[in-house]
Amino acid sequence: MIDYRPNSELADVDVKGMTVKLTFDNVKGDVLNVVPPHRAGDIANKAGLITANQRWCGIDWLTMESVAAKGVHVLGDATLSAPAMPKSASMANQHAKVCAAAVTALIKGQPVNPQPMMMNTCYSFVDGRNVMHVASVHTYDAAQKTMVAVKGAGGISTAASELEGTYAWGWARNIWGDALG
Repeated sequence: MIDYRPNSELADVDVKGMTVKLTFDNVKGDVLNVVPPHRAGDIANKAGLITANQRWCGIDWLTMESVAAKGVHVLGDATLSAPAMPKSASMANQHAKVCAAAVTALIKGQPVNPQPMMMNTCYSFVDGRNVMHVASVHTYDAAQKTMVAVKGAGGISTAASELEGTYAWGWARNIWGDALG
């Protein structure tokens, strides 16, 4: 049985008693998975880049440039996510591509792409061979100055399959090659 307690403030963890003490409740379990509140890393905090909710780095989605420090570009999990944008390796890779294109344009004195698009694909193995996916596509909305999900693009698997497993391994090889060269 998995018991998910969102928006619960952690007061303490009793390791010997296998109990999580929350503000209004104590939860005992055979296995505890305590996930602290996420935020941008210490380096972003020390650099003064955290501008959103005292946790995330606000950015210009056209360049991935920090709103707090000109010429500093922020990617991946450190950013305040756009609406419906997951924090995933696939998305961080897309951030890097938009950023690289923008930095190149800025160095050359050229305009940046006014309509960047990003895609996300996450695969989950349900066993050694069968896989499911979730995918989304995001485009820049100039009026909102953020990325928004493209309606009707992306989706989720209807069922896990070995074919999706083949796709997952292909995706993995491609992103490893892309990121690690």
